[in-house]
Amino acid sequence: MNIGKYIKKDFLKLSPEAPLKEVARIFFESGESVVPVVEDDGSLAGIITIDDFILIFLPEYIDMIRSVDFIHNFGALEKTSFSVEETLFVAEDLMREGETVLDVDDSIMKAAATLHKYSLSRIPVVSDGRLVGMISQNDICRAIYDLEGDQWNPQQ
Repeated sequence: MNIGKYIKKDFLKLSPEAPLKEVARIFFESGESVVPVVEDDGSLAGIITIDDFILIFLPEYIDMIRSVDFIHNFGALEKTSFSVEETLFVAEDLMREGETVLDVDDSIMKAAATLHKYSLSRIPVVSDGRLVGMISQNDICRAIYDLEGDQWNPQQ
């Protein structure tokens, strides 16, 4: 059973040049945790996860601390202006490329395994290199029981 029947064709996307405020707006308004970055020709450039977005605002040493539970007040960090990040970074700088994509003819089990491997809630689906939809963990659950699937039609 391939994923083409279960992809969502209605999704938000970003251009590689989208500023950080636009990235933040998309995450906030949509409630999504993964957003595709798409070139003008419709080809998939990569994805941005909300974790990727938030991590640019945390100092690098946070990764080295095994537990931040002992820190009760991030005072100085919270007073930092993020204007530098806003002007230096665009969507292309944050995106993951390559491995986090599925083809419309891939199987449901491959989609489930890929989502699990990369700890994603949804992933882009391409056909002939062009982004045609997104598939989520919920879509995979739906596919397992073949609930309300619409057959993939490349003409749509």
